[in-house]
Amino acid sequence: MSEEVERLRQDLRDIRIFCGRYFPFVVIPLSYVRIVASRDVPSAGVDERGVLCINPDWWNELDVEEKRFVAIHECLHVVLCHPFRRKGFDPIIYNIAADGKINDSIREASVTGVEYGKGDNVTLEKISQQTGINVDVLRKMSTEEIARELEDRAAKQASVAKGAECERDLLDGAVEGEVVQEGDKSVAGKASAKELEREWKRILERARDFAKQAGNMPAALERAVKEVLEVKPPWQLIVRFGIKNHSKEDSSFAYPSRRGDEYPGYYGYRYSVWCLVDCSGSISEEELRYFLGIVKFEARKADVYVIPWDAESYEVLKATKPAEVARKVAPKMKGGGGTVIAPALIKVYSLMRAGDAVIVLTDGDIRDAEEEKTKSLFRKVSAKAGFAMLGYTHKPVEAPGFATARIDFRGDLNG
Repeated sequence: MSEEVERLRQDLRDIRIFCGRYFPFVVIPLSYVRIVASRDVPSAGVDERGVLCINPDWWNELDVEEKRFVAIHECLHVVLCHPFRRKGFDPIIYNIAADGKINDSIREASVTGVEYGKGDNVTLEKISQQTGINVDVLRKMSTEEIARELEDRAAKQASVAKGAECERDLLDGAVEGEVVQEGDKSVAGKASAKELEREWKRILERARDFAKQAGNMPAALERAVKEVLEVKPPWQLIVRFGIKNHSKEDSSFAYPSRRGDEYPGYYGYRYSVWCLVDCSGSISEEELRYFLGIVKFEARKADVYVIPWDAESYEVLKATKPAEVARKVAPKMKGGGGTVIAPALIKVYSLMRAGDAVIVLTDGDIRDAEEEKTKSLFRKVSAKAGFAMLGYTHKPVEAPGFATARIDFRGDLNG
């Protein structure tokens, strides 16, 4: 296979030169990745160690533009740590989500001379057709969020895979073959997945900085990089610190201090939290129970006002202690209709006091979320609130002025 391997090396050298001019983000990762030639893989892919594996017979059938596309695509899988991030997901589903994000990044870069005409590529448009999620929303979702959405719609899994004609390129196990490129020792010498992921994150930072210095960093690729490098705190911490920063505290010698009797002790005032709970037909019983658990937690230190909503807003339900959530709030939760949030936002804005906290709990399938009227209402409520947050279980929502975070209610329930 030596002659074929040498031809592969020359092709990859040419691709690195091409990327240096037109797709600089890939230059460093493509220089660092270990590459092997193997007929054990049908085409090309990345194994569990982040090794790029290429079938030389298949490769030789590609034209120049297709070779560039494949090298860039597979290299992005590695540097975005997809082999290490896919743990816990259905491998086919995660591969589809990752391919959709990568192909969208390549397309947005609008690089002439990079094209793949073999088969039917996975695109966010195709994922949108299968899930019903707007493409612009999918672009804002992480690979994991898209994969979870596809898994939650498991009945459509077969049609997603068939419609995209997806061939897995995130490979199981370790693939051996004739070495085309040894790879940098920083990654080639690492044994564990955690070590490899840590090193590839460092390489990812360098690739991002190099692309920015070259003035060529597409927005879609920037979003994909942030998925890996930005550490988002769990939504519980966002709520706790957000409310704490806007709650009022005072001190008095009537309260003991941990610092000693010569110091006054701190005490806090009860604050008000408005919880807008999505009760539409798309909300499962499991989700609703979890939402009410959040309400119950807030009722420990706050006066909680719950507004159930679907296509309209319903009676305001008040709880001043956790036990009242089960006794007074849960039995009166109603809904089951469509999902329109504007009436609930109008109601909370008219009833809340300046400085109150507002928490919206939803699955994210909000019909009027993209309407300018709704966005304006989000802005008005957040401007009046001391703290405003929207937690979603499935689909991200653009809520101007609100902190947003995904609620992994299944993970929390199982953990």
